[in-house]
Amino acid sequence: MFRGWHCLLDERLIDFRGGLAHDTSIGSTILEARVDHLPPVTSSAIDQVVRGFVPTRRFAHVSFDSYQPDPRYPAQRAARDRLSEFAAGVNQTRRADLLGRLVRMGAAAGPQAIYLDGGYGVGKTHLLAATYHAVSDQRLYLSFGELAYTISRLGLEPTLAAMDSTRLLCIDEFELDDVAQTRMAAMFLRRLLERRGRPISIVTTSNTLPSDLGRGRFAAEAFQRDIGEIAARFEVLSIDGEDYRHRHWDELAVASAEDHNGGIREAFEKDPAPDHARVLLRWPELARELEAVHPVHYAQIATQLQALYVQDLERIDNQAVALRLVHFVDKLYDQEVRLRISLRAGGYEKKYRRCLSRLHELVSETKAATPPTHRDTAPDTPPARGPGGPRADPTPAG
Repeated sequence: MFRGWHCLLDERLIDFRGGLAHDTSIGSTILEARVDHLPPVTSSAIDQVVRGFVPTRRFAHVSFDSYQPDPRYPAQRAARDRLSEFAAGVNQTRRADLLGRLVRMGAAAGPQAIYLDGGYGVGKTHLLAATYHAVSDQRLYLSFGELAYTISRLGLEPTLAAMDSTRLLCIDEFELDDVAQTRMAAMFLRRLLERRGRPISIVTTSNTLPSDLGRGRFAAEAFQRDIGEIAARFEVLSIDGEDYRHRHWDELAVASAEDHNGGIREAFEKDPAPDHARVLLRWPELARELEAVHPVHYAQIATQLQALYVQDLERIDNQAVALRLVHFVDKLYDQEVRLRISLRAGGYEKKYRRCLSRLHELVSETKAATPPTHRDTAPDTPPARGPGGPRADPTPAG
């Protein structure tokens, strides 16, 4: 089933055989001896995990004002304006609670949920993070993958309890991979949106309309009741437009082909990141380390990295291994980790196409700019490139 990954990548990208094991030079021996581990998980406590449910470095400072809708696609401006209005309503509910009028207002308004549907790179995650930033407090932001991993580790009841005081829940990349996830998502949304005393608002993004969730991944038609229940809970906003990452497979092939083994090692040696924040790994070692850590902790690992260099990524036949890699790439993308790879792999269609899009952007960013010597975490850090970020060309964001 995982042959699609091979088909998407190995014909268009690179042939990256060899690696440190094939180089017997002194420099290679030194590198092989010292750069073979990802940073450790700093804490496995669930309260620490929940505290980490905030917009990532890439979207830490975005806003509705910084979003740049493409005038060719009016749906982008319409979605921005609707979400801005939605966030204002959440804040109003919060103020009403402080004034002791929550019960009366809650009965009139009730829980709300918006489903932001659109293709890759049209600014959905920017708008999701902007909604989070526009709400004053009692908010959480996480990916659907992180939500699923959290529920699988904690259980449904403890996860709901951890969100008891939450007024806004932002979920990025809502998607259903299997029957268990479908039933989990339906139950989670039902319990959360029907809770009494403290209404919650939800905004989620996806590349798939809610009525089409699960299609092509499992026998979704047999679970239309659950999928229909999920779909019925959302107001759907659709965004069209072009992928601002300008995903061109041929360009990615050239960029990756240049990263042969010697190029990877040379780039690693010149990378300005401190030793503890840059890592060089061959794919088999990276796969083993990802397997040893629960995916809910991948974000903690990514926050400790500034640069990652991967050699000998090859065809992946195990779907579980591939999905771990996809989730890890999402976390690298979120934290703007510099990435260099030599690569031959590919496919669970939408998941892996998103992964490729983000791999392309990470590789392009690394090659296009001189890396900083340290991360700038000042409050006035400019927003990331893409929708809402500074652009080097006059092309509108898509």
